[in-house]
Amino acid sequence: MDAAFFKKRQKTQGVTADQIAALAGRDRSNVSKIYAGQQKMTLPWAQAFATALDLPLDEVLERAGEVAPAQARTLRPGFSDGDAVPYQAQTGSAVSRTLAEALGAGRAGLDIWQVRTNALLLLGYRKGDMMLVDGNAAERARAGDVVLAQVYDLSIGAAVTVLREYRPPVLVGIAPGEEMRVHVVDGTNVSIRGIVVASWRVGLP
Repeated sequence: MDAAFFKKRQKTQGVTADQIAALAGRDRSNVSKIYAGQQKMTLPWAQAFATALDLPLDEVLERAGEVAPAQARTLRPGFSDGDAVPYQAQTGSAVSRTLAEALGAGRAGLDIWQVRTNALLLLGYRKGDMMLVDGNAAERARAGDVVLAQVYDLSIGAAVTVLREYRPPVLVGIAPGEEMRVHVVDGTNVSIRGIVVASWRVGLP
């Protein structure tokens, strides 16, 4: 456990142990135990650290000593194969950049994503749509929320990002003519990354 790295990152990001613990729905004392090696850095905890400290999940797991560097890199989410990808402001349209800023993009935990599939077409989410995702609200997802989640297969070291409707305890896709696998949210193999709080469609350059 590279506690010094995480503590330094906390300081530079202006993040407290309370904030990290809140993302995991636990008490700040657990963060201290993780730093001291008295508590394991589980996948849900790693996701909380990654969100709070703005770090890739694979780097958190590697620096926590949970996986070897080579294995950690394989756990990086498979964005190219997922239902959504992180929004790249430098390549996006001026309209999207303006909307993203107006909606609060850039604040801690609020990120812009772009829909890449029709997994939730019947709920109005089309390929190319933009979404504002609140990572801080991941632990508070309720029935009917549209969420981004990560589905892991730790046996082969793969992960994929999915866009689904949350129907506790499962995530479901809603697309015409498609049978979509139902994912059970267990916090280990399937974990909610954030709740979609806004979406928009921009057809202008």
